[in-house]
Amino acid sequence: MKLYIELYFDSEGGNPLKIIKIMNSLGFEPVLGDFDFAQEYNSQEDYVKLVSNIYNSLKGTKVRYRLTTRKS
Repeated sequence: MKLYIELYFDSEGGNPLKIIKIMNSLGFEPVLGDFDFAQEYNSQEDYVKLVSNIYNSLKGTKVRYRLTTRKS
C-alpha cells in the first residue's frame, strides 16, 4: 500500500522548506501530480505509525493536510 499526502500551507504558518525537511525526515518522497509526498507501508501497524508521526511532526505548524491510501 502507499500513503499519499497533500499539503496546504498557511501564510501565517511554518516555512514550507522546513515542512519539506520534516516530510523527508519521516521517510516521505516527493511526487508529481495530485499529491506532494508518498510513502509505502506494509501493515495496519505501519499505517498507524505513519499517521501518528505525521500528526506529531506537523502539529503547531498550521499546515493542513489530506491523506490518501492506494494499492501500490
